[in-house]
Amino acid sequence: MKKSILSLALFISLQTVAFGQGSSQVLDDAVSKIQTTITDHIIEKVFLHFDRPYPYYVAGETIYFKAYATMGELHEPSRISGVLHVDLIDHNNALLQTRAIQLVNGVGWGDLSLPDSLQKGNYRIRAYTNYMRNNDRAYFFERYISVSSVNAVDKVMAATKKSGAPSLQFFPEGGNFIDDIRTKIAFKAVGPDGLGVDLKGTVVDNENNEVAKITSSHFGMGVFDFIPEEGKKYSAKVTYANGSTATVSLPQAAAKGIVLAVNTNDPSKLSIEIRANRAYYKENMNKEINLLVYWSGSVKKVNTKLDNQILGLDLPTADMMTGIVQITLFSDTGEPLSERLAFVQNKDILNLSLNSDKQVYARRENVMLNLGAKNKDGAPAKGSFSVSVVDEGKLAVDENATHNILTDMLLTPDLKGHIEKPNYYFMSNTPETRGNLDALMLTQGYRRFVWKELMNEKIDTVITYKPERTFNISGTVKTKSGEPRASVQVTLLPGAGAVKSAMTDANGHFVFADMVFETGASFILKTDSRSGKNASVITLDNPKPGAAIDPANPMLSAYNGNADILASLQNAGQGAGMTSGGNSRTFIKNSSKEDRSKSGESYRSSNLGGPGHADQVIHGSSFENAPSLVTALNGVARDIDFRNGVPYLKTGMVLNTSNEIVNPMLIIVDGVQGVKDIDGILPRTVETVEILKGPNAAIYGVAGGAGVMVITTRQNLADDGPVSKEMSPGVYSFHPVGFYKAKEFYSPQYNVSGAASLPDTRTTIFWSPNVVTDVDGKASLSFFNADGTGNYRVEVNGMDDKGNLGHQVYHYKVQ
Repeated sequence: MKKSILSLALFISLQTVAFGQGSSQVLDDAVSKIQTTITDHIIEKVFLHFDRPYPYYVAGETIYFKAYATMGELHEPSRISGVLHVDLIDHNNALLQTRAIQLVNGVGWGDLSLPDSLQKGNYRIRAYTNYMRNNDRAYFFERYISVSSVNAVDKVMAATKKSGAPSLQFFPEGGNFIDDIRTKIAFKAVGPDGLGVDLKGTVVDNENNEVAKITSSHFGMGVFDFIPEEGKKYSAKVTYANGSTATVSLPQAAAKGIVLAVNTNDPSKLSIEIRANRAYYKENMNKEINLLVYWSGSVKKVNTKLDNQILGLDLPTADMMTGIVQITLFSDTGEPLSERLAFVQNKDILNLSLNSDKQVYARRENVMLNLGAKNKDGAPAKGSFSVSVVDEGKLAVDENATHNILTDMLLTPDLKGHIEKPNYYFMSNTPETRGNLDALMLTQGYRRFVWKELMNEKIDTVITYKPERTFNISGTVKTKSGEPRASVQVTLLPGAGAVKSAMTDANGHFVFADMVFETGASFILKTDSRSGKNASVITLDNPKPGAAIDPANPMLSAYNGNADILASLQNAGQGAGMTSGGNSRTFIKNSSKEDRSKSGESYRSSNLGGPGHADQVIHGSSFENAPSLVTALNGVARDIDFRNGVPYLKTGMVLNTSNEIVNPMLIIVDGVQGVKDIDGILPRTVETVEILKGPNAAIYGVAGGAGVMVITTRQNLADDGPVSKEMSPGVYSFHPVGFYKAKEFYSPQYNVSGAASLPDTRTTIFWSPNVVTDVDGKASLSFFNADGTGNYRVEVNGMDDKGNLGHQVYHYKVQ
């Protein structure tokens, strides 16, 4: 008969950080170590929301993303790091691009530009903070993307088809398989490709007597139970989905032991049982045993006596955050006896609502979208959200297989191995999904810490990699002969902001700490201007290297042919149509127009009309060493005058009723309008400058009436590191790598004259990374549809200022 311990005073007094008297000192020490680990070594988690639910792109497109960083166990926006590193990595594990994204209250956003010439294949995007390097790399964010080549000039080797029999593993609940105790056993069958394989079969003893039937319920996983008998051995006879058969032995049951069982059928509680077989109970009757429950940075303890073979309690989950709970049973000497991971699904997830002014729209029609956010108590939630809209005619979406802020913050980082279709577990909360989620916990559970290591103080809590919040500008002052110059004042003159001073130390080293600036910002360093051999030479420190790149996961690194389908849908008969961000996907290989491109050369363009639709093209390679962009273009850009860094077409005049007005040219930088002064753009960062007049400028409507200057910047500026140049003795100019300035997503305005001249083949219809709900928990958005018809999918991810997470998907139709 099971004995309930619900009525025990020690259970009633259960609370975080306060524990009952009389519990073993060993266990109290363990609790103290946990608290120290939680306090001194908080983990960070990162999630990137991309502008597309499936990571399929075409070379030449832009990948937009919003980053969310939390203090993972505490479920709060991260206050630890202010710098997030986002990397684009190729199939050879080489770093192609890197971005330093500024995190403010745990959020930031940016983009990655896929070069037109990028080889067709599979790539991956990695995101991490410097502080995250102190922990297991399981907490690094990583997503694989497939990129198709528009011109189909690159060949991709077909993935080698792996052969071999499926493997089948068994996982007794609590870690122990013990004679004479009814034990729940989870199993998982995996094929040679690493994915789950369905099966059915029976469990038999060594006399071939059937003791249980087994059938997988979800991706090769399932659960069964039975009572093993003393002296018997057991095996499973199974038939896999492909018709093959196998006989696999179960673990040998122990003659003596105790086990922890947890039932999660009722989401309002965890029903816990402690089961001891007769042999163990006889030896340990009335000895103290303890339960520790750990979740979300909290620790609770229950201690009682083993005065029955089966003890039970119900642990309410109302105060627990959604996520993984670790429950461990300890002996009276503090030895871990049995452990179980469970997943709690609570009501702390934000309630997000989406609605549009219509359910059916026309092509290129304006859409008005409303977002509402409420917390678990029904009160308005003020938070930061990202919104993407895609044409599902180009990206058919399996919602179960998608990743979102819930799957990647609450589930996948805390599990071992590949999780198939992670959103399946969040789509609905039913007995079936809860059962399958529990099977996942039993088979692929991951532990924040291992008890024996913690008890023996083998967990490293030393912070090797310090949190980054800003940047340092540092270097060394030496004489021309290489001798360090101590106690020398170094002055830093930023392009904007206050002048700063620092003194060199005994080694000639100086530091300007806690600097906030964007990549490409201009600085001048100045020290005394002695002449001769004692003249000062300033050498800047190189940026510290990022995290080493781990080899790609073979199971996830195969190219997905859906990227080819996307490319063909976007390009079939469309020529230079608009894509995500308004970038053209078409390469112009040759041109006979003067200044357009050299023979046999290709060039990148953020011109809405695509490359080849400009009156003049000036390549950055011809002026990369110029002191300023105005200096580089003055006299080279035909028929243009520069006034205080602002370009004016000599023919860009308009008349009004009183006089003649000269309007400045419209400046477009990487597809973004709004730049007024080009002298703030470093020449070395520019790839092309295009001058548009008359018909070529008409694509920009009335705003382009006075001419358009389209500036397309280089894609790999950050790889170059700091560049410094001695302007005069003791005076150096340089442009360090800082925070990346995100591009603005281009969304066409079809109520503007001239905007409808190009085919609109966009896959990503709309992207907004900085949607902030007001005090009423509401926000509104507006955008225009593209030419594609069918279902459009709206996805929202985000979190409120307390760290509560939210995700929602909405659909409307275009016809």
